[in-house]
Amino acid sequence: MTLEQLRSQLSMIEPNEGMYNGIDASDITHLEQLVQDTEAWMASRAVFTLSKLPDSLVLPILARAAGDAHEEVRVAVASSIRNLSPESGDALLIKLLDDSSLGVRKFAVLSISAAHNPTILEQLQTIRTNDSVSAIRDLAQDKLRDLRL
Repeated sequence: MTLEQLRSQLSMIEPNEGMYNGIDASDITHLEQLVQDTEAWMASRAVFTLSKLPDSLVLPILARAAGDAHEEVRVAVASSIRNLSPESGDALLIKLLDDSSLGVRKFAVLSISAAHNPTILEQLQTIRTNDSVSAIRDLAQDKLRDLRL
């Protein structure tokens, strides 16, 4: 698929799972370009699309996107962690759980599973008591309860 075809496919007004049809590892180079798009919504869609491809091929790109200046892109990375293996998501979570953005922290907390590294679960315990925003502390408490920790 060309870059423009990929851009067009990801530009659906009402996104749905069919939007990802036909996108595979051969499109990673173009998706990496789209992660750097000036339109944060396009970069966010590219991030989510990458998360559906093999972890070993996309993890370095997602790691860079986790430091993007656009909050929407970092939120997309945090939300997309659910599509990755727990081992691949651990390093991203460590960074995103400490992000300055409330939205990024929220979606990072929501992406945690019991299968993640104990360090992540310890960080969740710390968030429950120390986050500066009560809504995030409450969310961490709910997640810990859901995980039975």
